[in-house]
Amino acid sequence: MPTRKRARACEEVKSESVAEVKSESVAGVKSQSVAEEVAVATKHSSKSRKKQAAASPVSAVGTTTGPFPTHRAPSEVEARAVHHALSLLHPEVTEELSKPKAEEGGCGSRHLVLDALVGTILSQNTTDVQSHRSFCALKQAFPTWEMVRTSPAAAIEQVIKSCGLAETKTARVQAILNLLHEERGECSLEHLREVPDEEVKRVLGSYKGVGAKTISCVLMFCLKRFDFPVDTHVWKIALALGWVPKAATRDQTYEHLNAKVPDEIKYALHVLLVKHGKVYKNDVRVLRETLRHCEAGATEAGARDEHFRGEEKGQASLSPLLASEPTAIKKEVTAALG
Repeated sequence: MPTRKRARACEEVKSESVAEVKSESVAGVKSQSVAEEVAVATKHSSKSRKKQAAASPVSAVGTTTGPFPTHRAPSEVEARAVHHALSLLHPEVTEELSKPKAEEGGCGSRHLVLDALVGTILSQNTTDVQSHRSFCALKQAFPTWEMVRTSPAAAIEQVIKSCGLAETKTARVQAILNLLHEERGECSLEHLREVPDEEVKRVLGSYKGVGAKTISCVLMFCLKRFDFPVDTHVWKIALALGWVPKAATRDQTYEHLNAKVPDEIKYALHVLLVKHGKVYKNDVRVLRETLRHCEAGATEAGARDEHFRGEEKGQASLSPLLASEPTAIKKEVTAALG
């Protein structure tokens, strides 16, 4: 009797082992299948991120970090599609971006890091035209930052009053200059060119009145790093497109999109979104219509290819899929916005 029990026990163990092996085998096949699908879907972006990580101090783009780790949008495909649609809507921006750039008055677009920082501070809550005018007036009245540091606040405020909030901006600029003088013995931030992005963010973020958008502008426009500034226009459009949750703040939107948008289109996409926001007052109806038009055009191209392949095989022709231009809704929205 004991012998039969041992035999039965051995058979049960053997059956369980076989079942486990089969289960693990099936799970392994499923895991391998999923892994292969993911690998194919992310092949392009993975290669791109590896190259960017090797060529710059910026870390690889994350997909599960940031303020909204479970919010999938925008995918790389979505970001590139919006970039393409905006390029069609605003070809003058794409053309301008392709030209060699001299130093200009835009947010952060100055050669010296301290110039870029001060210029961006002056641009807060005002237009590019007004902030550029104030910056030029400041540099003309006080040629060196040491002179700005040691001059009476009232004199500085008078010079930059056209950009608004002159008292607040003067106090912040002079506080930064005084801190630089104490810590480094000179009014300069050129040492930031040699440090990683996170250190740049730490240093600039320690100054009062310097937030994520200002830091990002300095990083992207001046230091030529892969960063994605989020101003009011970018924020509002991102909310409208569902790229971030409805309750997302501007800083949260920056953190999320900076990790999602492919590095090589960050500069152009930022400029295009700002342009679109100004022209259409952050309305995305024309943009959505253009995206649909582009998608239909891609479908038409695919159908045309299939049609030619069908003709070669003697199959019936496919009816052409024609997409309408987004002209009507573009005129409608433009008229509504005045």
